[in-house]
Amino acid sequence: MELAERCRAQQLLDGLFRQACDGRGQAALVLGPPGAGKTGVVDYVKGQAERAGVTVLSATGSVAERSFPLGVVAQLLSCLGYSMDEIAAVCESPAKVAAAVHDAVCVVAERTPLIVTVDDVHDIDSESLRCLLYVIHRVAPLRALVLLTGSSDLPQQSPLLIAEYMRNPSCSLLRLAPLCASCVKGVLAEHQGSGVCDRTVSLWRRASGGSLLLLHALLKDWSSSGVPAEVDQGAVLPPPGGDAVRFAVQYIHGLMSGDGLRTARALAVLGESATAERVERLLHHLGMSAGEAARSRNALEAAGLTDGLRYHLEAARDVVLDRTPSDERTRLHRNAALALRESNAELSEVAGHLIQARPAQDPWAVIALREAATQALHEHDAERAIAFLRAAYDASADGSQRAVVRAELAQAEWEVDPGAVRWHLTDLLDEHRAGRLSREHSLLLGMYLLWSGRTQEVCALLTDLDAVREELPQDARARLDALRVWFAYFFPTYGAQYRHSPLESPQDPGQCIVSVDPQWDGALVLALLLTEGPTDDACGAAEQLLQAQVPHQPLLAPTMAALISLIRAARLERAADWCDRLVVGCSERTTTCQAILLAASAILESWLGNFTTALTRAEQALTLLPPSAWGVAVGLPLSAKVLACVSLGDLEAAAECFRAPVPQLMFQALPGLHYLQARGRLHLAAGRHQAALGDFYACRDLMAAWKLEVSVFTAWRVYAAEALAELGDRDEAARLLEEELAQPDRGSPWLRKQAQLLYDRLCGAGIDAGPGMRPSAVTEEPHTLSRAEHRVAHLAQEGLTNREIAEQLGVTPSTVEQHLTRIYRKLGVRGRAGLPVALNSAESLGV
Repeated sequence: MELAERCRAQQLLDGLFRQACDGRGQAALVLGPPGAGKTGVVDYVKGQAERAGVTVLSATGSVAERSFPLGVVAQLLSCLGYSMDEIAAVCESPAKVAAAVHDAVCVVAERTPLIVTVDDVHDIDSESLRCLLYVIHRVAPLRALVLLTGSSDLPQQSPLLIAEYMRNPSCSLLRLAPLCASCVKGVLAEHQGSGVCDRTVSLWRRASGGSLLLLHALLKDWSSSGVPAEVDQGAVLPPPGGDAVRFAVQYIHGLMSGDGLRTARALAVLGESATAERVERLLHHLGMSAGEAARSRNALEAAGLTDGLRYHLEAARDVVLDRTPSDERTRLHRNAALALRESNAELSEVAGHLIQARPAQDPWAVIALREAATQALHEHDAERAIAFLRAAYDASADGSQRAVVRAELAQAEWEVDPGAVRWHLTDLLDEHRAGRLSREHSLLLGMYLLWSGRTQEVCALLTDLDAVREELPQDARARLDALRVWFAYFFPTYGAQYRHSPLESPQDPGQCIVSVDPQWDGALVLALLLTEGPTDDACGAAEQLLQAQVPHQPLLAPTMAALISLIRAARLERAADWCDRLVVGCSERTTTCQAILLAASAILESWLGNFTTALTRAEQALTLLPPSAWGVAVGLPLSAKVLACVSLGDLEAAAECFRAPVPQLMFQALPGLHYLQARGRLHLAAGRHQAALGDFYACRDLMAAWKLEVSVFTAWRVYAAEALAELGDRDEAARLLEEELAQPDRGSPWLRKQAQLLYDRLCGAGIDAGPGMRPSAVTEEPHTLSRAEHRVAHLAQEGLTNREIAEQLGVTPSTVEQHLTRIYRKLGVRGRAGLPVALNSAESLGV
């Protein structure tokens, strides 16, 4: 059997045609996969014959007519001019029909050379095949060429026909090879002109796999798309595949054998993860022997669909997947997961197939899915972890296993949407009480309950865990301590009993902070704050913790504990600097982590008077997590946005924030103070002075009840003083401002300046207080740059663009532009060129 490209096959057939015309009869059988161009070869020979004045008899095999005896013979006799009655008469005697056909061929061949073509001989009826074999066996003395075409697997289907072509010296057997570069170039030239470059030929040849059918389909999609052709390095790129390619693949798909279909579907399911070993294992699981698998892979490659392992065109892979029945696809994915597991593939690859397979109570599958979810969480890909764990939950067989998987699923969902965890809480509490949760998951349950404001259940859970404290490993005891401290901090009333709970010492008595366990460090920092207040020791410990955490993808709870310590110690600028670094570096963290860090930064920036930055970060936090996902913490991002909007004059946007429902228990938690202050600020700006005063006094009463004697969480005195002044009570307003100004520096120069300005206007020069004195309108000294403006100015001076500055500081380019506008105005310069001199002058004056 000779392997030949299309052009060489045509040359060989030209030679056979000449021999037949000279009286040396020939027979040729051309084999090839669907779309290889077999019909094109027949058309070529027929065209040559017609131009030479040679008689042509043609027939085509058909699946639909395979069961009709002598159907192909009838087509050939019809070409000789036989009527229907004459054909019926010839076919009445099956024993004599072969000789009759041979006689008819001999009569024609005596008058003129004859070409007999039968396309798709693999679909011929058995009686017609016997007649053709009779003629082929006696073709040598005739001036005739008998040309048959068939599929590549014809040798298995018609051993008698193949045997004739192998032993008869007048017979030639050709197998069509994929299109050569010269053939591809010729086809492309017909559509794209003669200037086709070699790289274009290489790209199109690879995309089509050397299949004439797929090459023509690609060209149809290319010419009918209406989109200008993509060009790369002077080469016209083939399209990804459209309708023509899909129809061509469907045609090839319909002609595949059973083994071919299984192999095509297996490769489509494996996709980019296919390797020779994995394909072999998967086909073995599908019941195919090594020989059958090798033949099927070779057939797909010969058809131009694959390179043996992967599809050349994604559109071809999609067609195969779409035409795979759902139950078959499920079975394929399960076997693919087995094959990948056996070949030590990545856990995520195995789990990806198990999701599609929907394994039913399969122990190894549950283990694989859980391990893959753990790895995904470690890589901060919570969405993928959730998908794995949902599949694992569906596949879990017993209650204990389902309880563990539910807890792991809640942990993953928390990282994306804490609000989704509330649907698990009742079941998780039941699992905890039944003893089916690990201690670690019970501690996480406590955090979910705190976030949701279910304080009574937190108390009960802490009681349960305290009863078995001695059985807990050290890291679990550290998390238990951290949970108690956070409860005491976040809910000053409900968690009061844990305010002075002793903390267990770390494993190494010589260690104080930055120990082996950051969770314990965070608990220690927060406990120091609750018991001793914002001391220098507490601030030093917070700084150490942040220095150790920030460069290494910090854990959220310890990081927030350290930031809170700095805030309570009135080191707002320092806390804001750390927040900037955290926000810039948190883009790879989970959604919940990013949102909480952004909210913390927004609150700090609003306290420091940087309202544009505060607004940007508050909106980013609320975009990542909608209000419904924040639980009792919703007051944090909402209050930051409201304060920013009010100060920037957008009262409607501020009012919109209060249309979101909030948990009633939020007002018994620290976020409630933020919320009340922000609502009071909006009332004040809108002229609702009594309502504003009510909110500010509610802040006062809560702080007194919670014994928050010094707090930067609310500036209620300043704002209450403004409301009182508007209501005509100047004496009480002045008294509150005097109390405020007598307090130690709270770390917010902006807030202190607003208090002083309001006091001066209220008590100085006999000027009545009025709307113009409202601190909600940002008042700045002419040449004083804020901290944020200093950073922007120095980066602009170094030559960074607005976008580069924005990326470095974690803000938007428009925020940078607004900062620069104020900087130019304050320093009296026209643009960046004047910044170096102006900055040096300002800094030398201490401005």
